[in-house]
Amino acid sequence: MDNKSIGKRLRTVRESTGFTQEQVAKYLGVKRENVSYIETGARPVSTLMLRKLADLYGYKFSYFVDESIREEEPRVSIAFRLSDLSDSDLPVITEVKKIALNLDSLYALLGE
Repeated sequence: MDNKSIGKRLRTVRESTGFTQEQVAKYLGVKRENVSYIETGARPVSTLMLRKLADLYGYKFSYFVDESIREEEPRVSIAFRLSDLSDSDLPVITEVKKIALNLDSLYALLGE
């Protein structure tokens, strides 16, 4: 996938999960403008940053790099309020989403 396609998926997923560019930038330790550049495809996203974003959003890394992969409804998901998030909440949310994604993958492997 090219930078523009990856950026479009990242923007769509960020918006669907309710995060702002500012929240994502703080989580990544970059300026908000960098998130904007990545989402428009003006700048490439590093593999490490893409991994962090996939984890934050609760998506498999492969979704952002393989055009043939389509978004699927997970069997396991989490809910939280975005309005009162602090910067320290984002790493916790990321870990919980990783657990939910791994549990979803385990259910798929078991055929449940």
